Amino acid sequence: MNDPVSITSTGEPHRPAVPQQAIDRYTAELTQRDRRFDELSRQDSRLGTVRVLAFLAFLFFLFVAYPSGMMVTFSVLAAVAFASFFVVAIYNESIRDAMDQLRSERRVLRRLLARLQRDWKRLSESGGPAKLLVDLQLPKHQREVADDLDLFGDASLFQLVALVGTKPGAETLARWLAEPANAAAAKRRARAAERLATERDARLKFYVTANQIGDSTGHPDRFVAWAAGKQWLAERSWLVVWANVSAVIAVSAIVVLVSGALFISLGTVGVTALAILFVIAAINFGITSILLGPAHEIFSIAMANRRSVADYRELAATANMLAGLAAEGAGDGDGTSCDLHSIHQRLIADENAADPALAALAKVAGWGSLRQSAATFLLYLPLQAFSLWDVRVLAWLETWQRRYGMHAPGWFTALGELEALMSIAALRDEYPDWATPDWVSATPAATVHATSIGHPLLRDDVRVTNTVSVGPSGSFLLVTGSNMSGKSTLLRSLGLNVALASAGAPVCASAFSLPAIQLATSIRVRDNLAEGVSFYMAELHRLRGVVDQARVVAERDDRVLMFLLDEILQGTNSGERQIAVAQVLETLVGCHAIGAISTHDLELADEATLKQMATIVHFRETIRPDAEGIEQMTFDYQMRSGVSPTTNALRLLEIVGLSRK
Repeated sequence: MNDPVSITSTGEPHRPAVPQQAIDRYTAELTQRDRRFDELSRQDSRLGTVRVLAFLAFLFFLFVAYPSGMMVTFSVLAAVAFASFFVVAIYNESIRDAMDQLRSERRVLRRLLARLQRDWKRLSESGGPAKLLVDLQLPKHQREVADDLDLFGDASLFQLVALVGTKPGAETLARWLAEPANAAAAKRRARAAERLATERDARLKFYVTANQIGDSTGHPDRFVAWAAGKQWLAERSWLVVWANVSAVIAVSAIVVLVSGALFISLGTVGVTALAILFVIAAINFGITSILLGPAHEIFSIAMANRRSVADYRELAATANMLAGLAAEGAGDGDGTSCDLHSIHQRLIADENAADPALAALAKVAGWGSLRQSAATFLLYLPLQAFSLWDVRVLAWLETWQRRYGMHAPGWFTALGELEALMSIAALRDEYPDWATPDWVSATPAATVHATSIGHPLLRDDVRVTNTVSVGPSGSFLLVTGSNMSGKSTLLRSLGLNVALASAGAPVCASAFSLPAIQLATSIRVRDNLAEGVSFYMAELHRLRGVVDQARVVAERDDRVLMFLLDEILQGTNSGERQIAVAQVLETLVGCHAIGAISTHDLELADEATLKQMATIVHFRETIRPDAEGIEQMTFDYQMRSGVSPTTNALRLLEIVGLSRK
């Protein structure tokens, strides 16, 4: 057996710079918030102790010292202790609100850092925006492309780009990444993202607010469904009548009690008033526990808490800031600022817009939040006991629902678009050296040309770039090379950067020009034993889908189909494979499609039909002994013209110990 072979990679001169400025900025902001959180945590601990002591003092003066005969003194002391507890509790709530805000900000900053460091494990463990895509529906061919290129899931393009917190935002960005590239839409998004990129403080605030909404029980999709749905209380109007009647009776009974207490003569009337209050409280708490479960569910959707409604308002207010940015671009002449203008119109511009509507909802949420705060719960109890406070809040909610509910879907569609644009803006700000795509006409002469293109999901300090062209119609790129040399990475680099360009994001290249493109891929093919589909048949089905898409796109004049095929038809012998691959490529080229195909089968590059259509390039490895005589296998991941002159399959067998001795 030969000496051991180890594998390394080279190519240092071709690696782009790490976005160190953004990393340093996020790190500094995270450190600042960590320090502030620690300060508030110590304050919270001290206030918690004071709260407990104040409440214990209240109990002591009320129940222990009261029988001592010093009624007035201890009553005053008990009142002071309770007032102290109440004041400290309210102040402590503000401290805890600030801590919650800092938790959200730290979580967002850690996500920003993890993206730039390509820390996929931390991103996956945190869940983040990926959890919002469970119901995403895409056409079959888009799902296949997404799977082949790692658009979604762990270590995906979506994880890199997405800073969304709501389902509308996540689904909007996902569709932008997966749908065929549209030049006009992509340019509008890119212009909007460029304007937003400089608004760092506003963007961070927006990311935090969106994530707080996503983390609350008041998810926008549930909120929209409630706002446009049926009104629960409208079918139970007797509850409103009883709430008013019980309040009138309770107030009357309390007046009787207070009057009697002032004259120190309660008598039979006073006892009757007490009994009436007891009966009303019993009835109302019975209604609360038996009938008002659906009402409390509505509260959790419409106003999970006062903070969640304030968050909705804050998102809408950010759009007001964007209105100024849209106005700045009104005279650009190409209409590329209209995405921001459209969002502004839907959120701000008329009497049914989000800002006044959410301001009205915030008032209702303020009254409805009495039951959720420790500081106000003691006020909520008598209100609920004697006037069915929850029914009153629900009546106000349904008044709001009748006035504004039908407009809510449009608000959150606009906010979803804004979230997606804000995500793209972060990438634009963090990677100023990444190129803005140059869109060309979708004609048969159109090509995809990339200068120093790289794989955006690889760490910046290890990524190696290449310059590559695909097209024009009538040709394709044939990428040859040995195992692990970088062929599949090149194909995915092309596809992922097309997806970025489609979304309006900057691309991982120093220059990138392309026509409007629809992607079709066959990279990650799987057999299906449950359906009796072999690997070879699964490949054929996938290739049939690629060809069908090419035929459909050939009938259009607004886009070009670009195919990316990796080591196709491996499930058959070499001779038949060459013929089959040639037939597939002839069909695709005949449909005016452009694309790239990779192979380590060097005989495929000698096939006469393919050689006439192909631009052939290759990746290679180098094997040489080091100072200790151990052979080193290195890859520089640099693309070169012509067919690969090297293979490494047998060498790799040696590495894993499977070669003959």
